[in-house]
Amino acid sequence: MKNTSFVIFATAILLFLSVAGTGNAQTRIGTNLGAVEYSMGFNSGRASDYISDPSFSGASLTFKRFVKNNVAVGVEFNWNVFSDEQPDGFTEFQNGAVSGAQARYINYIPLYATIGYYFNQGHRSKFIPYVQANVGAAWIGQRLQLGVNKIDNDNWHFAVGPELGFMYVLGTDLMMTVNGKYNYNLSAGENLRGEDDNEYSYINANIGIGYYIR
Repeated sequence: MKNTSFVIFATAILLFLSVAGTGNAQTRIGTNLGAVEYSMGFNSGRASDYISDPSFSGASLTFKRFVKNNVAVGVEFNWNVFSDEQPDGFTEFQNGAVSGAQARYINYIPLYATIGYYFNQGHRSKFIPYVQANVGAAWIGQRLQLGVNKIDNDNWHFAVGPELGFMYVLGTDLMMTVNGKYNYNLSAGENLRGEDDNEYSYINANIGIGYYIR
């Protein structure tokens, strides 16, 4: 999983650098922004009770269009995989419990519609901070592996993700992107234990490459 994340990240960067054009216009209106990022994740709330270890397997793809010099709308796709192997694990269910060697997994795959506000009006600033609101749906898959046996549970959730970040200009239209996002997924269906309490929350920390596309 870790190697897959880095391959996706590196391949996408090469594609951006090879196909993106250049430009010198000072206005952002009508300009598109694409970004690919490596993503780390940290469970919070109930999800951290299941897996407390951070995730280093993840990626994010973003496409935005500036409708004003400092306002952009777009779409964002994220992926994070959390895993934890426990030689002496204990998992409780409604009708009993299991103990012994087990492996736990959570896959988060949200798709967001985004609107962001950028605090610099044009291209001349090197450091460009922004705030962003993300709303959409997330597929969340939970797995418990017990030897050769496995228990799977997955649902679609309504998801929101407020985001803070900045871009640092590296060259003509090329920039580094850094951001953090709190992802909250409302309860949907049942959790792996068969309970109705099935909400998830986690935090992303992302770093990557962005490019203005004209």
